[in-house]
Amino acid sequence: MTIERINKNLAAFLMAGLLFETAPSLTAQQAPQMPAAPSRISVTTELVLVNVVARDKKGNLIRDLKKEDFTLLEDGKKQEISTFDFENVDAPLSAGPAEATVSGSAPEGNLLRAPQKGPALLDARDRRLMLFFFDFSAMDPEQIDRAVDAAKSFVSTKMQPADLVALVSLATNLHVDLDFTDNREKLLSALSSYTSGQGQGFDNGSTGSAEGTAETGGSFTADDTDYNTFSADRKLLALASIMQALGKLSQKKSLIYFSNGISQSGMDNQTALRTATAAAVKANVSIYSMDLRGLQAFPPGGEAQSASLHGQSAYSGQSVLNDLNNNAASQETLATLSSDTGGKSFFDSNDFSGVFSQVQKDTSAYYVLGFVSNNSAKDGRYRHLKVQVNRPDLKLDYRSGYYADRDFEHLNKADREQQLDDELA
Repeated sequence: MTIERINKNLAAFLMAGLLFETAPSLTAQQAPQMPAAPSRISVTTELVLVNVVARDKKGNLIRDLKKEDFTLLEDGKKQEISTFDFENVDAPLSAGPAEATVSGSAPEGNLLRAPQKGPALLDARDRRLMLFFFDFSAMDPEQIDRAVDAAKSFVSTKMQPADLVALVSLATNLHVDLDFTDNREKLLSALSSYTSGQGQGFDNGSTGSAEGTAETGGSFTADDTDYNTFSADRKLLALASIMQALGKLSQKKSLIYFSNGISQSGMDNQTALRTATAAAVKANVSIYSMDLRGLQAFPPGGEAQSASLHGQSAYSGQSVLNDLNNNAASQETLATLSSDTGGKSFFDSNDFSGVFSQVQKDTSAYYVLGFVSNNSAKDGRYRHLKVQVNRPDLKLDYRSGYYADRDFEHLNKADREQQLDDELA
């Protein structure tokens, strides 16, 4: 009896142990298996936009061209036109009363202040987008008054119903003073807030040579080369920042740059200039530069508000030659910004209204051609564009080319430093 009970207890104990050992394996077998994560392949393509204005021999705009009428070449190689659009900005003018200006007929945009990765909160179809950029960082009071008066005159008398205008200024910081709007009263109010004391009034510094510089009473002439480099970079990178905000819209944008020139310091500012130009082309922005110094005279002894000059340059004509060279150098950067982005520059004139008429003329009706380049190399090289149409009697106006993107392999030292600064900003 005792042995039989022991055997039964032992059998029950062994059976319980066997179940205990197999339980985890059964649980593991019964647990559902998680499905494998699907593989993902990311492909990035860069769509290049080209604005084309077509005119006949009399200068009249041509509005009836189709996608099949155009041929697009990049560095001599034919490109497939992926997207095609026609912007007829003058259409709202013929639909409504012929008024010189409009006030409050459209809601204000929220483009410049919107997050960079968000959607464009602005209906810009068949609208003319104009951004007034006032570079107060080196303007004197007289130049500020000229810029503000020219902008006020346009808003008051020549602004059309299709026009949307935004105001941005650069002094100690970059400010968005008014986002895109067609409200004339708000524009005039914002322009009136600009005062003559808003500018810094800091001209380019000297390069360490006393010859031909104004007498200051100091014992030596400082070398301000580093300041000049920083000042030019600051202006160019401010332009690049504006382009990033404008890149959300595929329509053509026109930036009117109120400035008194940008003087480069040799090759030191080339990276910032290329960055600003490439950002403008990518955002489909044309820069119209206006030199607010107007028509200038360069007397041998310097201007009346400056002190007498050091050395013999005032008597040999060297001071006049230096002034002419410095003026041309400061205008060269503005001309590069305009020509490389499809805009125009306005120099040596005291009539500052021409730039507004030119912008309205260039954006009345235009075609937007989009293509993905068959040259996938990201070498940062300049690529020449040529647009042809199957009607030989037409004249086409478009930008001459663009800078390709660069990968890390093709970045030089200055480009890599700039990329690091952008990531840390």
